[in-house]
Amino acid sequence: MKSFLRTYAIVLMALFVASSAFSSEPGPKEKQLGIATYSVKGLESDIEGSFKILQESGYTVMEISNYNARDRKVAGYAPTEYADLAEKYGMDIISSHARAKFDVTDVEGTLTAWGQVFDDHKVMGCKYVVFPMNRWANTVEQMKVECDLMNKIGEEANKRGIRFGYHNHNFEFELIPDSDQMIEDFLIANTDADKVFFQMDVYWVTEGKQDPLAYLKKYPDRFEVLHIKDDYVIGESGRINFEAIFKQFYKNGYEDWFVEMEEYMTPEQKAEREKMMEEMRKRREEAAKQQAEGGQQAAQASQNRPRMQRPQRTPEEEAKRLKVSLDGIAKSAEYLSAAKFVK
Repeated sequence: MKSFLRTYAIVLMALFVASSAFSSEPGPKEKQLGIATYSVKGLESDIEGSFKILQESGYTVMEISNYNARDRKVAGYAPTEYADLAEKYGMDIISSHARAKFDVTDVEGTLTAWGQVFDDHKVMGCKYVVFPMNRWANTVEQMKVECDLMNKIGEEANKRGIRFGYHNHNFEFELIPDSDQMIEDFLIANTDADKVFFQMDVYWVTEGKQDPLAYLKKYPDRFEVLHIKDDYVIGESGRINFEAIFKQFYKNGYEDWFVEMEEYMTPEQKAEREKMMEEMRKRREEAAKQQAEGGQQAAQASQNRPRMQRPQRTPEEEAKRLKVSLDGIAKSAEYLSAAKFVK
């Protein structure tokens, strides 16, 4: 009887060990879905509610766009408080679109300003700080000076263990006046890869009449982060080959990307945007011509140009705007979660 009980106990122990080993095996790896919170229109009207929906949609990392360099806060929160809030909903802040002084005539002041930006983002755990847009000079010589300043800013970021980058729109794929070089290519050629990376917005590359895949192949070590964007919901337009883009991006050795969505627009609104973008292009050409005729005249024309005013919305309008954007963001997550080419 004792022998039987001993044998029975051994069998039970073996079954327990086997079942424990089986249950401890990791399940399928969770995809790292990234969201650029610029996409969440009306975010600050309900930050926690928005974060909850982003979490439920499957997003795990975020890129913020609401850091204010003047008061050094994020939507009124201290940087650490905002990072804690994101973590409460299962998301890490790993990137930020941020602005600070960019003045080639005051290098010291520029570096001091960006140093504060990097300090604030380091406490949030950011890997990347991205300069979202700049109106570059209209001559090769002056752009080279601006690229040198970008390298210096990148050095400040490196001191804090942060990568400093630049995000393209479509106008970077225009030629520099009196040159055969496009702005994007010039920026890449004249910045140091150890100090400045580039964040490719695949939609704006396409709008600039270029091929995102070709650029990823041409510069395999420069585009470290992607903005995954479409006409609206990711994958619905069929215009952008996301599978080829993701595969090349991973082949290049990178993995961080964020869904970014513009405001939802009706066909009429889209037509109006196209008209506005064409007007902006003409203004850039006019500014380049004026600068060639006289820098002061160009500067004065820029100062006299009317500034865009933010529309005033009622709380009800803002709530609707927020819901529309979160619905589109959730649909984009569904597409990317189901896509076999997304890791």
